[in-house]
Amino acid sequence: MASIDFFSNRIWKNWQNTGNTARYEELFHSGYKMYPPSFVKDSSKVADLGPYKEVAEQMKNDGIEILAVVGIGGSSLGGKAIHNLFNAYSDRIFFWEGPHPSAFYHMGKTAESRKVGLLWISKSGSTLETRTNLALFRQFFPGTPEYFVTSNPEKIADLNPPADKIFVFPEDLGGRFSMVSPVGIIPGFFLGADMEGFVQSFQSGIEQWDVSIPSENNAAKQIASQYFSLLENRFEGVVFWVYAAEMMGWGRWLVQLWGESLGKRSNISALPYLAQGPEDQHSMLQFFLEASNSYMHTFVHVGGYGVHDTVVPQEFPGEFGNHTLWEILQAQQKSIGLALSENLRPVSEFTLPGLEMQNMGRWFALWMYVVTYLGYLYEINPFDQPAVEKGKIYCKKLLAGSDVEPAVSKVLEF
Repeated sequence: MASIDFFSNRIWKNWQNTGNTARYEELFHSGYKMYPPSFVKDSSKVADLGPYKEVAEQMKNDGIEILAVVGIGGSSLGGKAIHNLFNAYSDRIFFWEGPHPSAFYHMGKTAESRKVGLLWISKSGSTLETRTNLALFRQFFPGTPEYFVTSNPEKIADLNPPADKIFVFPEDLGGRFSMVSPVGIIPGFFLGADMEGFVQSFQSGIEQWDVSIPSENNAAKQIASQYFSLLENRFEGVVFWVYAAEMMGWGRWLVQLWGESLGKRSNISALPYLAQGPEDQHSMLQFFLEASNSYMHTFVHVGGYGVHDTVVPQEFPGEFGNHTLWEILQAQQKSIGLALSENLRPVSEFTLPGLEMQNMGRWFALWMYVVTYLGYLYEINPFDQPAVEKGKIYCKKLLAGSDVEPAVSKVLEF
């Protein structure tokens, strides 16, 4: 599993004991009783995977060359994270999320030359973006093989889905927690990823960081306690610096998981921010080093790339010569961590031993627990998202032609 290190400066509190362990433990247990995590009981087990593997094989046997995953938010980000981990550069899968004309153009051009199958995912069955994209695609490409994933099959009856191509996951399993369900597993199997190993690893993490395991032996509780302790003492968010390109999908998934789960009260300042290293060193680092000291910094890297690593030749002068790409990335990450720590920014570092699917399930389980335990410490329900419904209501009114008072007024033209 990942190792966790902290750059030494006086900002980080004692890792094993924030000084509030007993109180935090009470909140973990009371929160668990009030808001039990559905991902513990409702995520898929290895024994459940047969139908998902079979449908992925059927797609390939039917000659489907590209799987278009039509979903958005929690219906997409988990599958994208698996795609990113397993083979980020594979063009065998396309995630079609918002109703962007350019995305439809790309999808249409692809469908003209290669056989496409559609995997339509909507927990509610009524998501505006996914229904929009399905209606558009059917107009231009009728007869395309379609598969459906939802928690509410009765709400998609008007789409006339074939009964044998509907995959249902539990209603209690929130979209952002649903990657270990047909939402993420079917795309993974289609790509050829070891989803049995991934799910087995995930279940191992579910047991390892259960609420019954005390804080001194529970990494998820310790991480949540550390973040909470600093977020309650003037820090306003966490910057997740990802130095493995294959992990950026995980980072985008985590931003949604964190933001929708924790953004529930006006006094909660815990903004998640995703940065890719080393690219974002050249955009945001100046701000984080010298502007307001309001953010914690968490670095995520991998311990090595094995046979995929490459030595850079000493072709011309430079410190990079005769180093592997991993060594260069590692030096860049360490140097930024040192600079931030020197400026009294809280810096933590997670190093994963590798990116194999049979290990990565535990990594996703860890962060589901960390965010859940943070929610319990804030004494909120980490599994709902009541505020986002307001925007959906306004959108439906606007599309229906209702009179909606504009939130902005024109002040200038340019």
